[in-house]
Amino acid sequence: MKKLLLIVACFLLVACSAQPSTSGNTSTPEAQTPSNKVVVGISQDFDSLDPHKASATGTQEVMFNIFTGLVNTLPSGEIVPELCTEYIVSDDLKTYTFTLRDDVIFHDGSKMTSKDVKYSYDRLIGKTDDQTEPLSADLSALIASVETPDDTTVVFNLNSEDASFLSKCLNAIIPVNSGATQATNPVGAGPYKFDSYTAGIGIKMMKNENFYQEGLPKLEEVEFKIFADANAGQLAMENGEIQIMSMPIANANAMSSNFNVINAPQNMVQLMALNHEFEPFSKVEVRQAINYAINKEEIISALSPGSQQLDTNFSPVMEFYYNDQLKNYYPHDVEKAKELLKSVGEENLTFTITVPSEYTLHVDTATIIQQQLAQAGITVNIETIEWNSWLEDIYKNEKYESTVIGFTGKIDPHPIIARYRTDYNRNFVNYSDKDFDALMVKATQTKDVNDRADLYKQAQENLTKNAVSVFIMDPSINVVIDKNITGYQTYPIGYIDLKNVSYQ
Repeated sequence: MKKLLLIVACFLLVACSAQPSTSGNTSTPEAQTPSNKVVVGISQDFDSLDPHKASATGTQEVMFNIFTGLVNTLPSGEIVPELCTEYIVSDDLKTYTFTLRDDVIFHDGSKMTSKDVKYSYDRLIGKTDDQTEPLSADLSALIASVETPDDTTVVFNLNSEDASFLSKCLNAIIPVNSGATQATNPVGAGPYKFDSYTAGIGIKMMKNENFYQEGLPKLEEVEFKIFADANAGQLAMENGEIQIMSMPIANANAMSSNFNVINAPQNMVQLMALNHEFEPFSKVEVRQAINYAINKEEIISALSPGSQQLDTNFSPVMEFYYNDQLKNYYPHDVEKAKELLKSVGEENLTFTITVPSEYTLHVDTATIIQQQLAQAGITVNIETIEWNSWLEDIYKNEKYESTVIGFTGKIDPHPIIARYRTDYNRNFVNYSDKDFDALMVKATQTKDVNDRADLYKQAQENLTKNAVSVFIMDPSINVVIDKNITGYQTYPIGYIDLKNVSYQ
């Protein structure tokens, strides 16, 4: 089915090519980084610098330094006010009222008011002069209107109850009428302001002297350099070109004593997504057989020791909502896999796993899966493609049979699991089940957190029993940091937060 491309802050993926800036040049490595600057190594280029059009996790986790939303998250996952001072939720879950800070200055020097918030969300739902098509189909269907009674008050009127709306308020707030230039000159209110971008090389940011949090940020300049190859990133760190980078465990463990390593769960679901519109995968027995034939423990042991094995679309990090009754639902059982395939005439199953070449973990996972499925008589071909091609061909146009990818976590359970709704515009696995859909609707209408948690546990059971895909693990993140750097924190969403980072 044809899907509309959009963003809701913090999900996965969509392709929009950002244009190189003509200012600055990030291509020349520095022998030594000055003490008021930190360089971060990242593994992929940006899909867009426009915060409302970019949704690749690798983009969002960087651009959160330039853009901020009405709310933010703490490392614990708690939602807290950011550009607002408080919010009130109506009993019927259909009206959300925010009181804004009065000391927020955008990078272009303009003061933030309720008009900027209204413009930002009207742009997302396609109701501005410069954006007449929705950039977020979900928000477009949900938001009836945005009112601005005064300069510091914003009222969202929703078309239906939504207990998870607050988590959608991480969306970037941008100045009125700035949408047309955001892709080439991103302007937000975050701790760092845009300086320059070079496609394939990286992005530079400078300290926002007008940042509303006193004493922050602590650095004068930050830079994100692209190292698609982890070995190249490791060498760059040892040479002093970069000070922070997330790496595979093997690279992290090989670093010298000049670096510290932070190991933490990512609240990510690594999975082998199965496209249900590929005829064999429309049969639940085939999907179940693949689950039985895959040895997740072997994958984790070989590629990401210490990572959490998954059997649902939730990481155990989401402890309150995680359904622990589904642990080891599909134990490794090659004979069971063969029986299931035979029962539906698919003994000679052959399919292709298409995987983004920039993600070593996913490529290596696909390779191990290929070997494991061969034991059940399943022939697997592996195709590697560039990240932007993955976004366009697979995520947008669904031209694939299976893929190995990571679904990034959220600070609210609903957007994590609602990806499988029949009517969800990015349901690229093409799962459709009326019972699951009903659970999702009921969850948005339920204010009691315990009742919501039970509904999400039921929804997880639906996905697991129907073997919607193969949920593999929450890969531990291994952040290597120069031992002279302090203040780095990890979050349950993709967020390379540099506002508190400094040299000791």
